[in-house]
This record gives sequence, structure tokens and C-alpha cells, in this order.
Amino acid sequence: MGDLKPAAHDKADLRREMRRRRLALADRTDRSTVIWSQVVAVPEVVAATRILVFSSIPGEPETQPFIDWAKLAGKMTAVPEDEVDPAWPEVVIVPGVAFTFAGHRLGQGGGWYDRFLADVRPDCLTIGVGFAEQIVDTIPTEAHDVTLDRVITDARAETG
Repeated sequence: MGDLKPAAHDKADLRREMRRRRLALADRTDRSTVIWSQVVAVPEVVAATRILVFSSIPGEPETQPFIDWAKLAGKMTAVPEDEVDPAWPEVVIVPGVAFTFAGHRLGQGGGWYDRFLADVRPDCLTIGVGFAEQIVDTIPTEAHDVTLDRVITDARAETG
């Protein structure tokens, strides 16, 4: 139990720095478009009929263009506020404060995504999306942290 405190402290420091870095980005709208162009090229996203995506907050990739694309493509979308059952989505698009290309993610600190992703079906693809500045070499992890299948930024996409 004593090991959790240093990880939590390290996470808080990293979260603070990454939030500052993310909010300093001036061209989020254009860069969000680049992110979504990569997401919609993922075969599992193209094939999916049910996608859980997030409602963006300041500093995150703007999700409305992706939601509009999904609706035009005949896909059902939901956001966490819809209280979706973890068995429902075929793809989950996950925000974060920081990511590694190995699929580790640092979220806002509430743990909602870690709890939700722990219960998704085995064939559900999880994709973290963020800006290139949100990629770090390592993130302090704890036993409950869920590793994502892929991470996509405006600079590149990687499989975790």
C-alpha cells in the first residue's frame, strides 16, 4: 500500500504539467481534424456500429467533427454521460491528459475510464486520442490502470 503514494504524487505532478501544456496549444481545432482523419482510417472504427466517444473539454481534441462523421456513416455514438453499459461499444475513444505509445494513459484523476474499460468486452478496441505534446516516455501506473490498444495523435498512431 505504501507504493501507491509516490505514484499518486508523480501522477499529480505530471497531470498538472500536461494540463498546462495542453491548454497552451493554439491550433487545437485544426489539429483535432488531423487526429480524427487518422481515427476514421482505423479498420475497426470503419467496421464498428457502436462507438463510445467523449464530450471534449477545453484542451482536448474537439470531438464534434468525429461525432458528425459517425452519424453520417450510420454509426451509433454515445458519451459517458449517457451511462452506457460496457458491453455496448465496439470501439471506445478515450481522452487523456498524457499518453505513452505503449498504451498507458493518465486521465483526469477520477478513474471513470479505468473502471469502465475494465469491463468492456474482449473484442472492444480502445483508442486514446490526444495531441503530440501529450506523449511522454513513461507514466506512473497502478494495478487498476487499463492499457489502451492504440494511441493516436495529430503526429502519429501507434498500437499499444
